[in-house]
Order: sequence, then structure tokens, then C-alpha cells
Amino acid sequence: MSCRPVSAFFYSALIGVVLFLALFLVSPAAHAYDKSELKITRTIANVRAKPDLKAPVVWVLSPAESFLIGKAQGNWLPVFPVSDVKDASPVGYVSNKVVVPAPADGPVVDWGDIRYVGKDLKYYLERTVKSSTGGMLKSGDKIKVGFLRDGWYAVFKADAKVVSEAEAIGYVQQSAVDLINDEARIRYAVRRINVIEKPVATSRAVGVLSPGHRAQVGDEKGGMYALFRIDTMVKKDTPVWGYAWGPFLAPYPENLEKAQMAGIDARKAEIKAEKDRKAQAEVKRDSELAAMEEAMDEMLLAPVKTKTMYATAVLNVRSEPDAKSLIVDKLEFGEAVSVGQEEGKWFPVFKPGEKNELKRVGYVFGTYLKAEAPVMKKEEPRKKRVPGGPDEVPIKITSTKMTFSENRNRITFSGNVKVVRLDVTLTSDTLTAHLRPDGDSLSDTQDKIKKIVAGGNVKVVMKKRKGHCDELTYVVGDSIIYMKGNAELQDGPNNIQGAEIKFYLKDNRAEVVGGSKPIEAIFYTPKNVSP
Repeated sequence: MSCRPVSAFFYSALIGVVLFLALFLVSPAAHAYDKSELKITRTIANVRAKPDLKAPVVWVLSPAESFLIGKAQGNWLPVFPVSDVKDASPVGYVSNKVVVPAPADGPVVDWGDIRYVGKDLKYYLERTVKSSTGGMLKSGDKIKVGFLRDGWYAVFKADAKVVSEAEAIGYVQQSAVDLINDEARIRYAVRRINVIEKPVATSRAVGVLSPGHRAQVGDEKGGMYALFRIDTMVKKDTPVWGYAWGPFLAPYPENLEKAQMAGIDARKAEIKAEKDRKAQAEVKRDSELAAMEEAMDEMLLAPVKTKTMYATAVLNVRSEPDAKSLIVDKLEFGEAVSVGQEEGKWFPVFKPGEKNELKRVGYVFGTYLKAEAPVMKKEEPRKKRVPGGPDEVPIKITSTKMTFSENRNRITFSGNVKVVRLDVTLTSDTLTAHLRPDGDSLSDTQDKIKKIVAGGNVKVVMKKRKGHCDELTYVVGDSIIYMKGNAELQDGPNNIQGAEIKFYLKDNRAEVVGGSKPIEAIFYTPKNVSP
């Protein structure tokens, strides 16, 4: 009877101790770590299975990503994931020469790397084929792997961030997902990496490859691969997109690569076939051109048969049998010319060249060529006009500047323009005399003036009449003056104004057009006249 309380007490105490130890072992506080234990690497660094340079590499660390270290073993530091509970054994070991303290807000290492499954693959619940099967991975699936031990990877979902092996869905053998294929034309990023301009660590970034994104690879330089975009037709002279570190690029499974490259290879074959076809067409075309040139040489070297014809008008000789082609020469009325065989409605014109060989100089429209010389009419001598004669009235024009445009057949005066003709005086800012197109000099302009246009502050005085407007046009043939824009004409005390005033010089009468404004006329009558 006396022993029973002691036994009960003993068992109660034993249970209490076990519970205390269990709480102590699983308590997060028991495995809490100082933030000073978080480290990063200055460069890309290998994590080895043992603290030995000859030990196999089980992981590659990117710079600036935090991880947890344990007690140093010589020049090596054990590496652990940054999680609430340390693993019983480290992920691996890293040299203390490349390790520096981590910033407080730095990103932590994602212990998963992207892999593509090249064939249907089982994954197991433990690192041995004798364990239970956890499930199947299909060919082409994208997964994450990490925590390499004894030739086995822990497997995680592709979109999960891996911070602890406890989140693994199972395990696969390293050889099943780590491909050895140095000739792979496609590689993909196992984690986010920069594509840099040159194969130098300090080169600027020109792009980014996200985890799982693929690119075509070229030559390897200093641990970096030359990259081309996945959809680029890579040829000998194709520019390189950029470079990326080899440890972060994995070969694509061969069967998936063939499917990916099939379209590109087919397009390359099409391009090559098209190139060959063009080359053959070019050879054929060169041959045809050579035959044409030979035939042309025979035709050009053959004696030219010509006949003499005469121009029945002043004719233009053009560069081609086309009225829109360039004028290269001119034939005068009655001029004899040597022509060849008619081409449509045009005759080729020939003239003697060096060594009296006939040379084609252009084409003339055949309608104006005749086989017989036209009769030349004798023109009566024109009476020579004497400037300033009794039948002419001088016009005096003064201005600060005068410009003659031969192409546009006009003379322009500008700046304080003043025109005086008998009892008519006109002043304006500018004045333009438009000539008929049958003259090419400043001589004899009086007979060639079609109209005169004055603009800007136009004022005109004609005996007792005074007027002003914005623009004045004098049509010589019709003897009509058009006054436009705020036109006003005073005749003694009488005044008329409107949008436009037409003054007929021959009839000595005026006509007023009001436009959008009413016509206004003021006439003065004697006071003693009844209305």
C-alpha cells in the first residue's frame, strides 16, 4: 500500500520530464539564431557536399541572397536554409573566403532550381527506390529540385519558393533530371538571371531570363554562354542577344528540344530552299541578260538605215518616245533631220557623231515630220517700235526692290511702290506685273503685260477721284480696275464703298459689289433742290 503513491509520483514526474524535453526540442526558441549568423556571398559560390575543394558540388549560391551558417570547420562554413528549424545536417559547405554578413532586409536563398522532366518519371517518399512511390511526373513537366544528398533531389512544385526540405512532395534521382548534354542547342534558366552584354561580370544587363525561360545557346566563354532568343533564326552572322552564367543554365531534355526546334529547323530549311531557288533564278537571269546584251550589241553595231525628213513646226526632240520625257534638243521649222524606222508614232533622230558615225540623239513625234521640205513664207518686216514714240504713254514705277522671274513671267516691285501714268497715281506696298509667256527678257514689256496686281495699303488718284483698298488689279486687255477688300472710291464730295468696286476705264463707270456688308453711297445735292 505504501509503494503505490511513490510509483504514481514517479510516473507523474517522468511524464512531466518527457513533456518538458519534448517542448524543449520542438520549441522554435530552442533553435532561434542570431541575425549575425545570416551571411551572403560576394560572388557566385559553390556549395560542396563536404568541407573539401575536391568534394562534389551540391548547390550554387547566387550573390546577395541570405543563408544560415553554423560553426566553422577550418576554412569552411556549414550552410543551412533560413528557416525556423535547422536541419540535422547542413545543405553543404562554403568557403569562408567568399562569405560576408548579410543585410537585415536582404532576400533569402530559394533552395529550389527549375528542371524540366524529359520523360515520365516516378518520385519517391524517401531517398531510395525501395520506398513508397509518391506519384508521377509527366514528360515536359516543370518542377523545382533542391537539397541534393546521396544522389537524390527533393522535389517541389515549380511555382513554390523553397525554404525547407519539409515542403518537398518527394524525391528523384539526380541523374533523372540533371542532363549531361554539352551539345544542347536550348538551355533554360534554373533561377532568375541577368543576360549581360559581354562575357564580363561587370557588363551591363540587356535582358532577364526568369526561371524556366529558354534561349538558344552559342559558344561558351569564361563560364558564360552566348545566348540567342528562342524564336530567333540563328545563322552564322546572327547578332548575339547577350551572355549568361553557365551554372544557372540547364540543358533542355533532348526529346523536348527536338519538338521545340522542329519549327525553327523547318523554317531554316525553307529559307535555305528559297535562297537556293533565288540563286538558280539569278544564274538563269544573268544568262538571259547576257543573251539580250549580245543581241542588243548586234543590233546596235548593225548599219543604221535612215532617211531625211523635214520639220513642219518648231519641234522638241525628247529622250524617249514619250511626250513626258526630257527635252534634249529642238528642231526649227523646215530643218532637215535624219530619222530611222518609225517606232509607233515617233521617229528616232540621228546626228553624226565621232568619225561621222550616226548616233541616236532622241525622238520626234512623227505627225510634224514630212518627206518634203515645207514652203517657207516670207514675213513682212515688222515695224520697229520706238520706245517713247508719239503713240506711247510712259509709265514710271519706283520702288526699293525689283525682281524679275523668267520662269513665272512676272516682274515684282516691293517697298514704297509708286506708279505714275499721266494723271493716274498709284501707291502700294507691292506691285506685280504679269507678262504673257511669249517673252523671255525685260525688253518690250509694255506690249506683254496681261495684268497688274497691287497689294498692301493701296491708294489710287485719278484726277478728282480718290480711292483705297486692300488689293487692286488692273486687267490690261479689258481696261478694268478691280478694287477689293474695304474698297472705297471718292468722286469729289460723293463717296461709295463696298467689298469690291469695278471701274470700267473705257466706259468711265463704276460698279459696286457689297459682299457680306451693305453697299454704302453718299451723294451731295444743292440745298435748294426739293427731294
